[in-house]
Amino acid sequence: MKKYVSNGLSFASVGIIIGLAISIFFSYLSGAGEYYPSSMVFMNNFANPLDAVLLSIILWGLMGLLFGFGAMIFNIKKWSTLKQTAVNFALYFVLFTPLAILAGWFPLTLGNLTVFTIIFVIIYAFCWTIGWMINHVNKEFNNIKIRL
Repeated sequence: MKKYVSNGLSFASVGIIIGLAISIFFSYLSGAGEYYPSSMVFMNNFANPLDAVLLSIILWGLMGLLFGFGAMIFNIKKWSTLKQTAVNFALYFVLFTPLAILAGWFPLTLGNLTVFTIIFVIIYAFCWTIGWMINHVNKEFNNIKIRL
């Protein structure tokens, strides 16, 4: 249990750091010289900007938890890679989509959900491929070490 709490704190912290970095990047990109934790549509939902920042931090932490614990699916050795990938993808998509909507990343319309889904699938496939390649290279290096 202690390990899950420790991992959870790490995962949430990484999510918050990544969310903060991305929001700072886009705030600079806007050219307004002000900090926005999310889109203006999101910001307009709050009377106090600090409330928007607090909710953003909570959402980023939840995203970190989702992606951190979700990655543990690939540690289930009795599952095939296909089953691990399908369950991981479904978990990420089903739980991340509402977090992205709550974070104000896109309004909930069929068109926006379709575009989000396409982008999500492309990014997931890219990250999965990179992860698979790293895992494959690590296995090859371990095989070389064993032969030596």
